Amino acid sequence: MTEQDHRAGTERRAAVVINATKIDDALERLLRQRFADAGWAEPLWLETTPDDPGRAMTAQAVEAGVDLVVAAGGDGTIRVVISGLVGSDIPAALLPAGTVNLLARNLDVPLRLEDAIEVALGDQERTIDLIKITADDGEPDHFAVMAGIGTDAAIMEEADADLKKAIGPAAYAVAAGRNLGRKPVRTKITIDDGPPLRRRAVLCIVGNVGEVPGLVSLIPEARLDDGRLDLLVASPRRFRDWVTAFVRVLLRRHHEDANLDHWTGHRVVITVPAAEAYQLDGDTEGEATRLVAEVVPAAVRVKVPAG
Repeated sequence: MTEQDHRAGTERRAAVVINATKIDDALERLLRQRFADAGWAEPLWLETTPDDPGRAMTAQAVEAGVDLVVAAGGDGTIRVVISGLVGSDIPAALLPAGTVNLLARNLDVPLRLEDAIEVALGDQERTIDLIKITADDGEPDHFAVMAGIGTDAAIMEEADADLKKAIGPAAYAVAAGRNLGRKPVRTKITIDDGPPLRRRAVLCIVGNVGEVPGLVSLIPEARLDDGRLDLLVASPRRFRDWVTAFVRVLLRRHHEDANLDHWTGHRVVITVPAAEAYQLDGDTEGEATRLVAEVVPAAVRVKVPAG
């Protein structure tokens, strides 16, 4: 809102893109009440659907020219909303209601939703990078935290829903254990304008951040606002190498393992000989033989806690 709008008494307005399966009616009433108490107009309320996790809803919010878009739901809802705000200059606020809440945890947004509403109403923002990704010849998409192909996507897909509810992020460690020993895939990797790199990889992860809080630090050097992407590739030859690499990741001793490669750059192309599942911010999106990922620096503003 401009200074002129403030002087004219124009009310700010938020759009709430909400996954109603994650947010109960009591919290909805609280959110509406807190925005009203803070002098905001009645929010534009946009519920996701099984067929659309928030793309059309975010586009509607941008078209309406709102002052803030609140993403209320799990990692998938948050990723889609943030992606839809690229180029709009409208800030996002997160109401994390998923199992892991990757971006919220990395930004220190409270997981208690009542507290996250207060962050949404605050003035503190952080500008973060996103990663634009294209799978084969599909339409480009964006992610905020991590993407992976092969084993990484299998772990995300195989994590048991009931177990996630019971033990949270540790359910992914259980799924990872089941995938130890997965056969490697011939993988070609090109970073920026460098020569092709070839690995027999079991794990390829492109990271905008490197933390899975409460579980593991996959890429400790990755930062949300450094204008770069990070790539972690695991190429163990034997089951023993798999276990060793897994332990060294848990202990943040990546650089001691010859079977773990870490590179940084602005653009990476990953090619595999046959279609493999891939995931974006924890959700399996489909299969591809080629992923192209490139950083979008300072892509979006997000509300964060003061200080």
